[in-house]
Amino acid sequence: MRTSFEHLIWEVEGQVAVLTINRPEVLNALNADVLEELDEWSTQIHPKLEQSTNPIRCIILQGAGSKAFVAGADIKEFKGKTKVEAQAVSTRGQRIFGQIEQLPVPTVALVEGYALGGGAELAIACDFRLAAPNAIIGFPEVKLGLIPGFGGTVRLPRLIGYAKAMEWMTTAKTITAKQGVDVGIFNAILEQENENMLDLAKEWITPLCSMAPMAIKSVIFAMKSQQNMYSTQFFEKEASLFGTLFETHDFEEGVNAFLEKRNPGFQNK
Repeated sequence: MRTSFEHLIWEVEGQVAVLTINRPEVLNALNADVLEELDEWSTQIHPKLEQSTNPIRCIILQGAGSKAFVAGADIKEFKGKTKVEAQAVSTRGQRIFGQIEQLPVPTVALVEGYALGGGAELAIACDFRLAAPNAIIGFPEVKLGLIPGFGGTVRLPRLIGYAKAMEWMTTAKTITAKQGVDVGIFNAILEQENENMLDLAKEWITPLCSMAPMAIKSVIFAMKSQQNMYSTQFFEKEASLFGTLFETHDFEEGVNAFLEKRNPGFQNK
């Protein structure tokens, strides 16, 4: 398995592995290169995790630095894409996040700072989510004239309920760590603000790692088999709508306004 990436850091220490998205200069934004590396990593790690000799009991996903888990997609890459190209981006992101969702050991998203858009979608593809006190999670795509395109419209309602998911995604609401725990998107807040969050996350997963590995895997397989209830049509519809929006004036205006750091002037066309 490849262990050296440009934008990912993969470290294994005993029973715990840590995958770090390492683009802190742009708040760990997901560009095409990061997605390609996530694709390669998730494809290669899956069969290794299924081996009986595999020592890894849990994988923690985090972003480099304390400002962001992943602050979203790299919006600059959206400019100029056609409907077909944008739909392909959505479909690819859905597939990669689906591969992470189907890993046969528990995955834990450690959210420090912002988890927005694609970052929030990556977090909810994990089995557990732990929040630092400064965690902010949300789906602001409508501010760009878009919708979540990496499975967010499918996974979020199942995680927090239809009403809250509808509210969050249509109002671009951002959620604090405490609000996230209250609604169930975060499992816990790692309260000691001045402590190393990764160390606290490793402490939180200690009971998980101490259980019988085959039993843990069986729980994962049993519960993740329910993901088959997700009709592929749900993801296909999300990707289709995501792509269609790339041909609208409001999308072009939303992206330009974001890059120019101004308020957008949407015209419903």
